[in-house]
Amino acid sequence: MSNSATSPKGRLGDRLIERGRITHAQLEVALAEQKRAHRALGEILTSLSFCTQEDILELIAEDMGLPFLRHLEVEVDPLIASTLDVDFVKETMAFPYSLDDGSLRVLMVAPDDPACVASVRDRFPYPLDIAITSENELHKLIGEYLHGAASLVEKIFQEQQASGSGTFVELPIEELTEAIMIDGVNRGATDIHIEPEERVTRIRYRLDGVLYPGENLPVEATNAVISRVKILSSLDISERRRPQDGRLELVVNDSSVDMRVSVMPCSFGENVVLRVLDRSGGCSSLDSLGICEGHVNCLQRVIERPHGIFLVTGPTGSGKTTTLYSMLAMIDATERNVTTIEDPIEYRMPLLRQCQVDNSIGFDFHAGLRALLRQDPDVILIGEIRDRETADMAVKASMTGHLVLSTLHTNSALGVIPRLMDIGIEPYMIEDSLIGALGQRLVRRNCESCSRLTDPSPEEVSWLGPDTGPLVRGEGCERCNGYGLVGRTCLSELFMPDDTMADALRSGASLGALQKLAAEQGFRSLEGDGKRLVRAGVTTMKEIRRVNTSHRLTRMEREDL
Repeated sequence: MSNSATSPKGRLGDRLIERGRITHAQLEVALAEQKRAHRALGEILTSLSFCTQEDILELIAEDMGLPFLRHLEVEVDPLIASTLDVDFVKETMAFPYSLDDGSLRVLMVAPDDPACVASVRDRFPYPLDIAITSENELHKLIGEYLHGAASLVEKIFQEQQASGSGTFVELPIEELTEAIMIDGVNRGATDIHIEPEERVTRIRYRLDGVLYPGENLPVEATNAVISRVKILSSLDISERRRPQDGRLELVVNDSSVDMRVSVMPCSFGENVVLRVLDRSGGCSSLDSLGICEGHVNCLQRVIERPHGIFLVTGPTGSGKTTTLYSMLAMIDATERNVTTIEDPIEYRMPLLRQCQVDNSIGFDFHAGLRALLRQDPDVILIGEIRDRETADMAVKASMTGHLVLSTLHTNSALGVIPRLMDIGIEPYMIEDSLIGALGQRLVRRNCESCSRLTDPSPEEVSWLGPDTGPLVRGEGCERCNGYGLVGRTCLSELFMPDDTMADALRSGASLGALQKLAAEQGFRSLEGDGKRLVRAGVTTMKEIRRVNTSHRLTRMEREDL
């Protein structure tokens, strides 16, 4: 679909400004680029990350009198999905998903393309009820419904058996290695594990924070597959006694996917973990992360601060960097100098100066931040505060006229105070610089295809309160692989100290005292936000407790022992 500069209801740029999607300064930059490059304005705006493709498509859908839908907003009929193939969906950029009153409901990226519409009509003899979606949303549907049943690794093994070969010596190692990685990306995995054991090598994929088994490899092929991964990652294939780290790039579904590779020698061979860094989807908006509206409004005010430090906390893989980049995306980089120092650079955004840490040459976070401060920055993103030197420089930078955003490994938002003091930051400096902290976790969502209202259990009533009504719970279906949960949303808590807490912060108050003061201000903990999500039917109590349980046993748990 073309992103034209004008539309029947007004100029595209003016309408985006009216809706608060871009600023006048950003429009001027995009128009200047359009005169130079002679590209569609919508394409330029999205390439500069001034707005998303969805923002453009929503306006185009409005002009065409069609709805704009995302993949989570449609309920796909498995019978319709079973008649589709990947090639057809990619060729037509259309995903038929259900029949309703004799009409076929279809998501299309280009409903104004006669050839695409004609191809859908030729295959399905029904009147079409069309809605617009984006390419990114279409690829998510392909990954959920069309790739899950067709494992490339399984196909290779089936072809091997069909050839009559009794050994695995003749396995196509290059094709098999690529198939393992493509299967992981198609399933939506964040990590791909290759785990050698005595008689077999397990392949596992981390989906929505949980490890799921893939197809096992024969031990005869293991060393060859690992060597192929090393070659792709520019690692030493002869070194098998020491850990190694590298990176590789793979093209999947016409999109470039980066993978961070870690190789660790273990008892039965080398264990390999590939962290998938898929940049095809771009940077998400804060609204789409699942953070509650009140917290989103506060975060929008945070990025308007001229100086101070704001921290996002949580365990590895909880979406901290994604949240920080969603905040950066709301900053007008045409008027403010936005710089980052990261390890690795997980999202690439135009107009930002992004720096990659390289410890092998002494270019760590501390050295990088010291250099960035000479680059006249307004906003600085530090990938992670790991040590006293980085923390001290970050806090001092926030006190000298810079807005600093970073992550910190603590179990809660309030935990940043004792953590910073443990690192060596004086309490008075924390009080003078800290804007706030966001603690977050990622929890799986109830599957919309099989969710049903069920009566709460006694444990859920005890947790939520006696007035608890029926709760939503997924029963398990093909879309969610029988688990009742698919996709993830954000569980969050936001600590924003005000003037009444200044004395407590300056005196280095204990975590318990800070919790009491925060509660008086209306602070809602991760558990409180989890209860909100469960009551809203987004997830389950079991899922909240899976990601948000204290490291200490409760009295009840100790009594059960």
